[in-house]
Amino acid sequence: MFKIHKSKSKDESIEEVTAVVVEEPHKHPMICLFDFEEDVEKELENLRFNYVTASFGSTVKVANKRHEEKLLKLNHAYPSNLHEFDIVMLDLTVEKSEDFDASLHSLNNTTGNKAHALLSIYPEQVFDPRPLSINIVSDEINELAGKKAIVIAFCGSAISSEYQFVEITAYEARITRRESYSNHTFYKGFSGSKNRHGRKVALPEKGSKLSPLFNQHLDGIEYRSVFNHPDVWEDGKYQKDRNFIPLLLNERDEIVSYAHFQNESLVLVFPDIENKASFVASLLKTYLPEIMPDIFPFHGEFGWLESGDYLLPGESELLQEKADIEEKYVKDITENENSLLKLKSEFKFLTDLISETGDALVSSIEHYLKWLEFESVVNFDDTNPDILEEDIQVDCGDRFLVIEIKGIGGTSTDKDCSQISKIRYRRAEQRGKFDVFGLYIVNHQRYMPPKSRSNPPFTENQVKDAGHDKRGLLTTYDLYKAYFLIEDGILQKSDVRESLFKTGLITLEPTDLLSIGVPQELFMNGQVAIVNLNDITLAVGDTLIVRKQGDYSRAKVESLQVNGKGVDTCNEGEVGIKLDRKLKKNSELFVRKI
Repeated sequence: MFKIHKSKSKDESIEEVTAVVVEEPHKHPMICLFDFEEDVEKELENLRFNYVTASFGSTVKVANKRHEEKLLKLNHAYPSNLHEFDIVMLDLTVEKSEDFDASLHSLNNTTGNKAHALLSIYPEQVFDPRPLSINIVSDEINELAGKKAIVIAFCGSAISSEYQFVEITAYEARITRRESYSNHTFYKGFSGSKNRHGRKVALPEKGSKLSPLFNQHLDGIEYRSVFNHPDVWEDGKYQKDRNFIPLLLNERDEIVSYAHFQNESLVLVFPDIENKASFVASLLKTYLPEIMPDIFPFHGEFGWLESGDYLLPGESELLQEKADIEEKYVKDITENENSLLKLKSEFKFLTDLISETGDALVSSIEHYLKWLEFESVVNFDDTNPDILEEDIQVDCGDRFLVIEIKGIGGTSTDKDCSQISKIRYRRAEQRGKFDVFGLYIVNHQRYMPPKSRSNPPFTENQVKDAGHDKRGLLTTYDLYKAYFLIEDGILQKSDVRESLFKTGLITLEPTDLLSIGVPQELFMNGQVAIVNLNDITLAVGDTLIVRKQGDYSRAKVESLQVNGKGVDTCNEGEVGIKLDRKLKKNSELFVRKI
């Protein structure tokens, strides 16, 4: 890449242009860095190595309380074509941690009728996904053994974690298996290790090609594991594998670093090194090109032609143009990502509605009710956290609403649905009035995407009982959908506020609509609909409401045609309606009641 700097002196009439070369990275070797610090990345960038970053993930502070459980996803990230890389480097000495965020572990993008997750339960306070992530990635790392490739790992302590795998269906969430994995089993030939901590290391009597490099860093080495020398069956007996070469030993002559040749590939295992950036730079720049020259083609004959020092006519301008495009792209992507983060923070209460449980769910509904413009909304859990009563109270002066809220993995029991009745009667007695209404709101099957859940989740008897007891049943998914109907002008906030005082099964849908039916035919790829009107007046410019599989949207009438002629209004017979958007088949059209 090139940056152009222009300068013009007082005596010059012609503009001088000088090009400062910012060189493109070499195409090969392709390097993947797992969890390395920025100083290592910077060194590789300066040396023009072609690298991408990846991660085995961060530990998650789950902070489980007694009888609490959480379902989690892995938070690793790595290129899908890892098997195509020439060098894979792992830094297993870095500790990264993040707080549990339910939105990052939701099942919103699940497809099919099953979902899978990992279970974390009390007393676990920190969930470590890395050993499992490493085990998953090891399958692709093992494929590198079939070609000329290098795997480099900086190893810290050996960490083993047990995982409980959960399968989630519409009916239940069950543990399917338990497995333990170690963070050191990142390749097939690993022969075992044990934890031992120290700083005193020495080179073996028989040195290696890397001995001069280690000599420069002996004072900055800290090991936390020692490794076994694998045995192989050879000449009718087990003996030490000659393809396994110890590189560093501790005072007990235990191996703290080694090289392991496998077929055409090489595995290098190092301890933690204080100046890792310098060590890695020298390793890649000076030592490995001598050991495996085929992986470093730019070090070979005529590699200097690709150095950027010998450009072709016009190449500088094209490279600068490419750099400008890349710079703008990065800037635009960053702005977009920042906007997304701000948006997700602002509307977190909506995602919490359909994913959370406990205090987070109650808080999201409290936020929602205030957005609906109820004047008095009290989060009872905040004011009286030790009293097991309703979660939220809404006082409208002439009416009083008590709300019980649950977030559950399945569907509600009869007891769940009816609990609010006892609270309602108690509040009515305290007020000395019969103006108290009860409402049960549930975020059911919360580990599943809302569209895949049982909607509504209540049995016929539960709905009947709610009607008899004068209490309402509602899902958080209905509240979620109602938010967008209000924003689109299809529902009014007042409509939803009124609906919350209804009994039985509550559905938050517009009630002031007249159906003009499902179009008999669609033309122009769905933009023209043919319907029969029966004393319902339509006019150009009217807004129609469209319902498709329970979802509502709007469409504007751009023109009307009766008997092949354009008209401004009509109210009887067959009419062609051209809309400002395309309709899908079996969409029903509505107009507002006057």
